[in-house]
Amino acid sequence: MPMYVEINGLDESGTVGEPILFVRLGASMLIEPQIILRNIEYFNALMASKDLLKGYEPSTLFKYVLSFIEDPSFDVTIFRMFPETQLKILRDLSLLTAEDLFGSRRTLVKLFDSKGKMAKIDQDTLSDVSQTINTLKRFRNPNFWLDSYIKSFGMMLITMKLENLSKAFSKPGFTSYFLVVQIDGGFPFAFWWRGIMDKIPCFKKGSFIVSGVSNGDEYYPSMSTAGVIAGSLLRNREKLHLFPVHPLEYENAVDLNGFFEGHSKAIERPTFQNRILFVGKIGKNVRTCIPYLMHLRDRHKTYEVFKVGRSISWFFRVYGHGYPENTVIVYGSNLTSRDKESIKFCKENKYPLRHVSEFREEFQEFIKTLSSEIEYAPVQKRKTLSSRLKRIENQCLSEFK
Repeated sequence: MPMYVEINGLDESGTVGEPILFVRLGASMLIEPQIILRNIEYFNALMASKDLLKGYEPSTLFKYVLSFIEDPSFDVTIFRMFPETQLKILRDLSLLTAEDLFGSRRTLVKLFDSKGKMAKIDQDTLSDVSQTINTLKRFRNPNFWLDSYIKSFGMMLITMKLENLSKAFSKPGFTSYFLVVQIDGGFPFAFWWRGIMDKIPCFKKGSFIVSGVSNGDEYYPSMSTAGVIAGSLLRNREKLHLFPVHPLEYENAVDLNGFFEGHSKAIERPTFQNRILFVGKIGKNVRTCIPYLMHLRDRHKTYEVFKVGRSISWFFRVYGHGYPENTVIVYGSNLTSRDKESIKFCKENKYPLRHVSEFREEFQEFIKTLSSEIEYAPVQKRKTLSSRLKRIENQCLSEFK
């Protein structure tokens, strides 16, 4: 039975208090290589992350955007959240936060007796105080807290609309589907995904998965392009009228208390579905390739990527140990003594270790796929694409050893 596999990349651009653009790029698994070839054509890179685009003219970026919007092979949907909608969400956030903080006040009051002196603290009170301390962690970065709350809310509303937007549910000739949703920003932007499965009948376990990925636009093509489209259109706002732009409205049907609690926990406690930790000196092109190669091997897993700059024990203290079964350690050849200690620590604690050279064959197969796709490009572009792809290949192969 043929299965239709659709990858949906979601990203946004904008600041809370001003209009925020959200973009969804839906692409069949089979045409994902075309995204990468366009990145090579326009930006001479496998992935078009936002940082890479700072030096490009708005007109160049707009041509890139048009190449996707005007191509029926891709499904681009643009959403805009106006400040009025943000204000409604922030009002409820303020009320829920005030209620939560007042509960924390009650915990702190218990620490004092009627004369204002420190009371005798029992184990239950100590546990409550510890919980209060964790609750206050969300305020250590207030800008991210507010930004992620608003944008996570928007990402959830868009994902709930996929029942009507995605081609996966209406594609002729397919008897089943698998829907992957990749959201740039990390777990706080996608913590809600299991909860919406109960509300949308077509989102079934085993055929629908959502991943929040920090800096996902650097490693996954659909997210990469969604981010470029959002950022480019924000820089070319006068051209937004050329495309259908859907307003994101406040949904009263959403369980606000559940959303508030879930987002708070996601901020307070780092959570990762799957992650890759790079140890040692590894070039950017190679780091860009490996997460996507692992995702191609298993579409159920979209890996968050971290470069361990200090010791691995420090990294785990800050970001959590996670579980060996959802963490992969990838290391290069040029290792410092600290890198070697990190690798030894991971080995002793049963974390899977992979040297970059182990990805060489997968990378070469990936390059073959891209090369074969170039044969279908317009004649005038083939030579340039082949030359640029060969240069990227040689750069990476020099490190896959």
